[in-house]
Amino acid sequence: MIPFFYVAVILLIAVNLLFGFSKTLNLAQTKIFKEKEAVVQKIDIPKVTPLPRNLGLAPPQVSAVAVFVEDLNTNTTLFTKDAQKRVPIASTTKIMTALVAVNSFPEDAVLTVPAVSLVEGSNMGLKLGEKLSLRSLLYGMLLNSGNDAAYTIAANYPGGVGAFVREMNRRVSELGLSNTHFDNPAGFDSPNHYSSASDLARIASLVSQNHQLSWVVGTKEATVASADKSISHPLKNLNKLLDIPGVLGMKTGTTPLAKENLVGLAERGDHKILTVVLGSEDRFRETEKLLDWTDSNFRWPE
Repeated sequence: MIPFFYVAVILLIAVNLLFGFSKTLNLAQTKIFKEKEAVVQKIDIPKVTPLPRNLGLAPPQVSAVAVFVEDLNTNTTLFTKDAQKRVPIASTTKIMTALVAVNSFPEDAVLTVPAVSLVEGSNMGLKLGEKLSLRSLLYGMLLNSGNDAAYTIAANYPGGVGAFVREMNRRVSELGLSNTHFDNPAGFDSPNHYSSASDLARIASLVSQNHQLSWVVGTKEATVASADKSISHPLKNLNKLLDIPGVLGMKTGTTPLAKENLVGLAERGDHKILTVVLGSEDRFRETEKLLDWTDSNFRWPE
């Protein structure tokens, strides 16, 4: 039989060992918790941009058939007028043509002007067989609204103009734009060629995120040349609002059926305001009025 003294010593040792293990475990758990806490503190929490406050001022009266105004920073719709209505959109089509082009050709692509590109309407003065960089054609299409540039880009796409237009519509479907359909790359009037103010705003927002295209649409004047430098093309942007401080550009369009159209982008403080005016009697003045109203009617918390 084990003496009481030895039993007491064994119990005392066991208690100390148990207490020490518990203390060690607590220290380990504390260390793990602190390490996790440090990791959490290192994670950058996205900054939430406060939504604008509407002061309730009446929007301007406009002749435009369809209108859409949006704050791109907060994805807030500021004003609409029949924004889902399908309407002809004239050369505002070319913002989608440009978007498909930069996603389809390499940056250093050199394209040849075919006979199919020599179409009617606004042009940049291309010559049959002339070779130009994609970049030069984008300037000619988005500044001068060159139909010849739009068709040259489309004709050089694998499968030609028809395949390029199908790609435009595939992209439309991918984006879920149910009120848009294209049947040419330039914006000629057709029963099967239409969009809506809200759909065009979605397309334009993607253009605004593309560094190359956002630079081109904001350029007032440029001169581009053929690949061999033998032919030059002076270009001037048709968007008159580029003379207004803060206006970043985008695309004009007009046909007898579509009337006057303008997709615009302007910077107001730290916010980018996207405007779409379709079927207007005075696209520039009405876009100005919408921008002025936006300035007066909305406040963004600092």
